[in-house]
Amino acid sequence: MFRLGGFTVVDQQVLDAQRQLIAELQQENHDLIDDLFNYQGPDAVFDSAELPYEETVDAHAMVSAGRQEALEGGKFLMITFGANWCLDCRTLHHHLQSDEVREYTEGIFEFVNIDVGKFNHNRDVATDLGVDLTWGIPVAIFFDPEGRVIGATNDGQLEPARYYTSKQILKFVRDIAEKSVIAAPDSVQ
Repeated sequence: MFRLGGFTVVDQQVLDAQRQLIAELQQENHDLIDDLFNYQGPDAVFDSAELPYEETVDAHAMVSAGRQEALEGGKFLMITFGANWCLDCRTLHHHLQSDEVREYTEGIFEFVNIDVGKFNHNRDVATDLGVDLTWGIPVAIFFDPEGRVIGATNDGQLEPARYYTSKQILKFVRDIAEKSVIAAPDSVQ
């Protein structure tokens, strides 16, 4: 780019690339809006064996191992606090395991699930990490591949997970990995 007579001249290739990116983002937003307005209720069907939160494991050890594994692999880390009785928690887990989300996150994300029971387990682990359970569960904290905190969903962004689609959860994790942005999966940014 250079200035000519008070005007900024932009290279055609740069302009075309920006137009292409805008078109892709507009399409993604249209798809998400279509999903939101055509939503028919929770699309998650759970297998009774699909219980993502283990009540008897050492949560401190799980967090430590997850952080180490993510650092060694140069991956993002998502630590989710929830419970098996919680429909939103199980729905979030189900969406994170969907083909479209797993295809994107495989190789770039590590996931750790911490059981909170009836809010009487592992509160100390949540507090140590700066996770606030006030808005309900699921709630998650994210670390970048260097182990730095990106942020947490302390404002309830994941709490209504039963109303999200896998496509919305995919956008959510993409925003974290690509932009370091934590926004509710149904938001359009």
